[in-house]
Amino acid sequence: MRFGWQVFALGLAFCTLWSSAFTVGKFAVQVAPPLTFLAIRFGIAFLVMWAVLTVMKRGLPKDRKDLWTAIWLGILNNAAYLGLCFIAFRTTSSSMVALIASLMPLVTAALAWPVLGEGLTLRKIAGLVLGTAGAWYILWNRLGGDLQVDDPFGFGIATIGMICLACGTVLYKKRGAHADPLAMNAVQALSASVVLIPTAFLLEDVTAITFGWTFIWTQAYTAIIMTFGALLLWFALIRQAGAAAASTFHFLNPGIAMLIAWLALNETITVPDVTGLIPVAVGILMVNWPSGKKKAQAIA
Repeated sequence: MRFGWQVFALGLAFCTLWSSAFTVGKFAVQVAPPLTFLAIRFGIAFLVMWAVLTVMKRGLPKDRKDLWTAIWLGILNNAAYLGLCFIAFRTTSSSMVALIASLMPLVTAALAWPVLGEGLTLRKIAGLVLGTAGAWYILWNRLGGDLQVDDPFGFGIATIGMICLACGTVLYKKRGAHADPLAMNAVQALSASVVLIPTAFLLEDVTAITFGWTFIWTQAYTAIIMTFGALLLWFALIRQAGAAAASTFHFLNPGIAMLIAWLALNETITVPDVTGLIPVAVGILMVNWPSGKKKAQAIA
């Protein structure tokens, strides 16, 4: 596979932006209850995307099947996945949550076999085993080893959130890949906000927000920069490299997320972390590496 410098630059920029969201989330939960913060974030994101769609003279999905797909994607990808991850930020390091989220391509590959009929090749099976082994090694050291630097409860709910994201990814591949991505994202943001608002009122003190610079910049970063920046970078990467090849860049996410957390939050990076990241990254790369017809399409 041949990648030009533009593809590498786009892939690195996308992975850095995606990985930075975990550190930003750690800042966010220091100034607002997690579900309350996300309800506001997705409300803002919907209004911005709806305004952009209006200016571009495009609307929300008209097809009822696409509409319901987008609603369920919002519940799975935004409300459940991010909601549980943000709750985990309260007791768990951002690098741990990022590692768990980075395992999503492995779980997606496993789910795509029975749901989408996508075959599990020997390379994909080897990647699943290798990535799982590396993740297990890191988790054992962080949760039950000598260091025990992370909280098992946070690990558990972040894992459930990651599985929700994998289910949402499979749903999108099965029912939503043909639809207007901006319109689908707008509905996702709205449905997530609608679900999170009553949940936040039920489970949290929604008045416990520390309004100030941290709240403003974390909201702006997550609601606008992540929503549009990540989306635009991802589409640009797909145009340059193809969807199958673009997905191989996900293998960089665990390491970049840990590095950002170390720089911004002074979170600990241990030798077992680095040792375990190697098989995790290689496993994700093996699972997502395009082959055969997909590979040819990715290079074209």
